[in-house]
Amino acid sequence: MKILFGVHYWGLGHATRDMVIIDRLLRLGHEIDIISTERALKILKERYKGRCRYFNVPDLYPLYKLKKFSNFIFTIHTSDLLKSLHDARKISKKIIKKGNYDKVIADGRMDVYDKIENSYLIHHQIRFNAYLLVANFTEKVFTQFYKHYRYLIVPDYEKNNLTGKLSHDPLFTEKKRIKYIGILSNIKKIPLKQDIDYFISLSGPEVARIELERKILEQAYQLKGRIVIAGGNPDSQKVLRRKNIKFYSYIDQKKQERLMNSAKFIIARGGYTTVMELAEIGKKNVLLIPSPLQSEQEYLADLYEKKHWFHHVHQDELDLAKDVAKARKFKGYKPEWRTKKSVDKFIKILMEY
Repeated sequence: MKILFGVHYWGLGHATRDMVIIDRLLRLGHEIDIISTERALKILKERYKGRCRYFNVPDLYPLYKLKKFSNFIFTIHTSDLLKSLHDARKISKKIIKKGNYDKVIADGRMDVYDKIENSYLIHHQIRFNAYLLVANFTEKVFTQFYKHYRYLIVPDYEKNNLTGKLSHDPLFTEKKRIKYIGILSNIKKIPLKQDIDYFISLSGPEVARIELERKILEQAYQLKGRIVIAGGNPDSQKVLRRKNIKFYSYIDQKKQERLMNSAKFIIARGGYTTVMELAEIGKKNVLLIPSPLQSEQEYLADLYEKKHWFHHVHQDELDLAKDVAKARKFKGYKPEWRTKKSVDKFIKILMEY
């Protein structure tokens, strides 16, 4: 089949989780075109090179580039989000009409759809974590876009789920059109010697990421053992060593996979893709540090704390030694199944007629 795959670009989580689906589709012999933009498009091009065709189409208004994010800021920029979605749709529609695709898949890109019968939306945030009136309003608005898709495919479980109210029990979205397939992670579990005491992954909006990097480097001396830090800055390739600490300005995904599997303890942001990776490789000794004012990450971190899966701390309250000690008492999350079965479920849905 000829398939168009739209990938949302806020962060790299959408692109990395979609790789496991794109990989499978290519192995099955399907032809893939990709719509994305900025860093998400860059890493997809680096991975697939000439195996896919690419379209650079701007996505939603870039809230992630704002210095701060809050319910209030989200509210006042709702019109910007809708306008950017409308503008993106004009371009995507032309590509879809010209491409004559058998299937159209969109991960978070509500501008990418064809006929209802052949269009599918991957989405883990059917409702936004915002003030109740704002959450209701935005779900109602985006429900108008959800109607363009045959199914909303959620990378989560229906029961014992990881996303809580973000993708379960919506008020205005037809539940019969929601399909839960399970977690999607491009990081795989591999048998490696646990020879890293702490792996620390820094990511998120630049201002907050730099501040977290400063705090981590100030406090890392409190931890004993071998420490590896990934700085999350793709514009730099520095490698620094300080006693028991090795600091990389940036690492690629293969190295990230090896380091995560080799680590006895992981410290990371609370993005949903990161959480799915932790679940995939079965890590329970984890400390989450949500990006400041990122309401989705803060909601998920609070949810996991209540369920006693993972401990979290807000960036400005970080006390590394104390928070690591607290985090060791948490039980972690055990998924019902892992990525391979989730992709099987996705392919089965896609092949329905």
